[in-house]
Amino acid sequence: MKEVVLASVLLFSVGSIQAAESIRWDSASLSYQTVELDEYDMSGFGISGTKLLNENIFVMGSYASVSDDVNVYGSNVDLEFNRLSLGLGYRYPVAKTTDLFGIVSYEKMGVEASYQGNSDDDSENGFGLQGGVRTLVAENIELSGALNYVDIGDASETGINLSAMYHFTEQFSASIGYGHLDDVDTVSVSAVFFF
Repeated sequence: MKEVVLASVLLFSVGSIQAAESIRWDSASLSYQTVELDEYDMSGFGISGTKLLNENIFVMGSYASVSDDVNVYGSNVDLEFNRLSLGLGYRYPVAKTTDLFGIVSYEKMGVEASYQGNSDDDSENGFGLQGGVRTLVAENIELSGALNYVDIGDASETGINLSAMYHFTEQFSASIGYGHLDDVDTVSVSAVFFF
């Protein structure tokens, strides 16, 4: 009986690894993130998703919240950093396995500090522009890179996003990513569900 169960599990796992034939945009993901903001290292979670409205236009949204207890002038302060991004994008397939894309987005960033029952917060909103490429470099491996411009409050920043995704099945993938935006560096590990 054990041999039948083991053989079934092996057949299922081998049979479920499928190659992606093109770039897929209808997805939702949950991620663990670490963020270095100036000299502070924080960690937390993020959620994001994209949905095609027609063959080329898509909507996107993401929210991330990271926090940590940091030492400020000898005192522990609970510091929290949040970022919301909602946008409209356009994809242009240049090959069966490669898409160029551009996104215009609403951006909101906020910081909250709490110490001994007192708290203070600050948030700013603005807009973002992003242009990049997504490509399948192997049957199950997808790479993505993008240039970003964010204008929030009185400041504008430029940066990059890089990621690598492994497609385990047609519906499930895992990815690692790195983002840099002037004084903010982000590393993420994500579980991605395609629908």
